[in-house]
Amino acid sequence: MTQHLSKCIVLLFLVLVAGAVNAAGGDSIDEIRVTDAWSRATPPGTEVGVVYFVIANGGKSDRLVRVSSPIAARSELHITRMDGKMMTMQHVDTVDVKAEDSTSFAPGGRHVMLIGLKRPLKERDVFPLVLTFENAGPLEIQVHVRAIGGMSESGHPMDHSK
Repeated sequence: MTQHLSKCIVLLFLVLVAGAVNAAGGDSIDEIRVTDAWSRATPPGTEVGVVYFVIANGGKSDRLVRVSSPIAARSELHITRMDGKMMTMQHVDTVDVKAEDSTSFAPGGRHVMLIGLKRPLKERDVFPLVLTFENAGPLEIQVHVRAIGGMSESGHPMDHSK
């Protein structure tokens, strides 16, 4: 009985510590920290959205292998590339997160596509996104929705068909 009570106390302590880390704004797991997670607001009827953030890895190399969010039917890793004068997006299965380095998801580069949005994204909304790393495991981050933007940051139209 005493051993069971001790295990329960240790488990409760770990839950409280994890809650304190999350309350302090710590979107991190192991040595991986995610900052500045944001998305653009979407007009009514739009079924796709995009998410950007920065991954700082203070530990061993890892790989982002999956993304998901309850606000979309699917979430995918993508990269923007120039194809002539048209920017296109290409789905990628994984993104390497090098040791002691940072990996940016930014307009005109890597990003997360939210496909089949269940509702429009409104400025000042906050929604969860789960990033799953090959070694570190899942990390839930909070994405902050900013004002609607028209074209890509480079001023080129976006082709979502590829």
